[in-house]
Amino acid sequence: MALTQPEPIYGWLKTYGEISTQRVFLASVKQYLAFIYQQEVNNSNLEKLGAQYIDECKGGSRDWFKDLLSFAASFHGKPPKTAHTYVSAAKNWIEFCLDIEISRKQLRLLRGRLPKGTRAWTEEVEINRDVLRRIFTHLPLHGKALYLLLASSGIRIGEALQLKLNDVDLSTDPPKVTVRGEYTKAGDTYYTFMSKEAKEALVEWLKQRDAYLKSSAKRGVGLSKTGYGRGRKSTETDRLFPFSNVVAEHLWWNALQKTGLADKDGSTNRRKIHVHMLRKFFQTQMKYAGVSEDVVEALIGHSAGLDEAYRRYTREQIAEAYKKGEVFLLINVPRDISEIQSKFQKDVEELRSQVMDLTRKLTDSNAINLKVLTENRELLSDIKIKEEKIEELEAKLNQLTERINRYEDFTRRFMRATSEELEEIGREIFKRERKSLEQILKEAEVAKHEEVVKRDMEKADEIQWQERRKRAKTEDYYKTLPKTVIE
Repeated sequence: MALTQPEPIYGWLKTYGEISTQRVFLASVKQYLAFIYQQEVNNSNLEKLGAQYIDECKGGSRDWFKDLLSFAASFHGKPPKTAHTYVSAAKNWIEFCLDIEISRKQLRLLRGRLPKGTRAWTEEVEINRDVLRRIFTHLPLHGKALYLLLASSGIRIGEALQLKLNDVDLSTDPPKVTVRGEYTKAGDTYYTFMSKEAKEALVEWLKQRDAYLKSSAKRGVGLSKTGYGRGRKSTETDRLFPFSNVVAEHLWWNALQKTGLADKDGSTNRRKIHVHMLRKFFQTQMKYAGVSEDVVEALIGHSAGLDEAYRRYTREQIAEAYKKGEVFLLINVPRDISEIQSKFQKDVEELRSQVMDLTRKLTDSNAINLKVLTENRELLSDIKIKEEKIEELEAKLNQLTERINRYEDFTRRFMRATSEELEEIGREIFKRERKSLEQILKEAEVAKHEEVVKRDMEKADEIQWQERRKRAKTEDYYKTLPKTVIE
């Protein structure tokens, strides 16, 4: 059996472009190997244990699928998002190293062992301008420039740390940030903007960037490659923020500790304030300012928002929309202005609530009006049908009334008539009846005569047909005789 190639874990991680993805997957595989071998896994024994595990799976002494099922079951009662991430990463690593593909049935069994739910369990602290002002007070210059950029542009920290110097244009109003496709999660290039406050911090940082690079390079002299991502730093880089994600997060956690905001959630052991909340802060503030939702989605790089906003708006219109909400993104503003903005935000929320309530009531009212209108139409239709029936009955009633009037008139005449007049009336009735009887007899005689004629004609037709048939048979018979016999 061939032994596994060196670096089965780091070699797999290098197939992912996103540093944040590599970091999460590395932690997941460490957790998986620690679960399998029931020992601490660190950078010194990581690759050795990884190679050992793959060799055992290839040799048949270990069932990798049963290990995955047990690993998934070990997350019972744990946050579902974490469980799904760790198990998915371990599965991907095993598939890559063993060159296999997990079946649908195995995937269904694996999902059945994972905790239910998709939302994070961590109870987050509401992040607002006052909280951010306290945090930013304890950030060094490069940290302040980075996190002001995140809070005022909505981009991810992984995207910000990959920005090049020429991706930022400080000469425009507002300053423009181009986030290229190779930096983004979805692979789509998009552009956003930063506040004047972030621009000022960035300008000051650029003045000290070269000195930071030189100082950082000197700190790396003599350090060997002892772990993933470590090594001597180069001063020749065009990255806007020439430091790693680890350094950036360290700056953030230190500021949280100094501010007294480093609390962790009791159930998940995760911090209640994290960097990604700056992205949520950007979305919330821009929506408070009344910026269209599809524009906000485009500014933070969501694919659906990009397509919709770039179709409907020009770049100048999107820039104007950003400037409309920029004041809500400022962190270091005077307290009185901050209070006015907070009150304005509450007023806006109250107005939105009132608009939604009025919209609901209007919708209900329209529904009621439509129902009444429909019922009225049905009622009018019924009334029209009944009116037509009434007209028909009135016509019949008029006919009956006319007949009754004629009958009453005849009765009055009959009652007042003398014997001679009665005899005359009798004769008229007799004549009329006789005439009707004669007409009936005449019509019956005509009908009888027509029936007789019809029967005679049918009989004559029958006789004629029989004669033709006999004649035809005779002719056919003579045709069969020899000519000499006929002569």
